[in-house]
Amino acid sequence: MRRHFQFGFSMIEVLVTLVIMAGGALGLAGMQIASIKYNAEASVRSKATLLAIELSDRMRANMAGVKATNYDRNLGYAAALAAAVAAPGCGSTSDCTAATMAQLDLNSWLDSIGKALPGGTGAVVPVAVANGAYARNIVVMWQEKSLNDSGATDPFCTLNPVAGVRCYQTTFMP
Repeated sequence: MRRHFQFGFSMIEVLVTLVIMAGGALGLAGMQIASIKYNAEASVRSKATLLAIELSDRMRANMAGVKATNYDRNLGYAAALAAAVAAPGCGSTSDCTAATMAQLDLNSWLDSIGKALPGGTGAVVPVAVANGAYARNIVVMWQEKSLNDSGATDPFCTLNPVAGVRCYQTTFMP
């Protein structure tokens, strides 16, 4: 009696292997796409954080302007986007008062937000604090694709939340 030995692979084994490898490659590609998306969102959030810190530092340098409520800009997203702050004529050519320095700071800050974040704008909201403190919530707002696609609102947007708008908020308290 003769025995027959099979050498190599059958066509079915090759096809099953190809299907398994293709599924793994698709899964890997999907993970890569999700990683790129989340990395882009994290980058925008990091920029928003830095922009809020920037205004906080500017406010800390102009406490007279904070006490006089010159930085207050209690506006929701649509109103804040529409309300530009004109640059005063002081700063590089002449000395600024506390009010004009706040105006210059807000103009520069809003310009930076507009350039760094998609549909970006900002607000400065007074916060009631005991003992006469001058606390303010600094809010950076921008359009985020994942929220836009789902039609959702960000629970951190306390000023008239708008679908598709993401907010980063920090409290300034000298």
